[in-house]
Amino acid sequence: MKTRTAAIAAMLVFGLAACERPAAQETREQRDQRTDDQMRKAGRSAYDAAQRAEEAAKELSRQVERAGKEAREGWDQAKHEHEQKKQ
Repeated sequence: MKTRTAAIAAMLVFGLAACERPAAQETREQRDQRTDDQMRKAGRSAYDAAQRAEEAAKELSRQVERAGKEAREGWDQAKHEHEQKKQ
């Protein structure tokens, strides 16, 4: 029983040590570089999203402008028909 407990404890200690080893070997410079790369990717993604949003806003503006033009034409047409009915 004591042998089994000691073996399990030893495996646990070695397992935890193995998990910590890569992080301990990573230098601060490597962590900073990895963080910089991640932030650069995030910045690129944000820029791309902003560009897509700008294009979508421009297209929406064109659609609203077209809809406004159609509404004005409909208004003028209805006004003209109404004036013809009066006469």
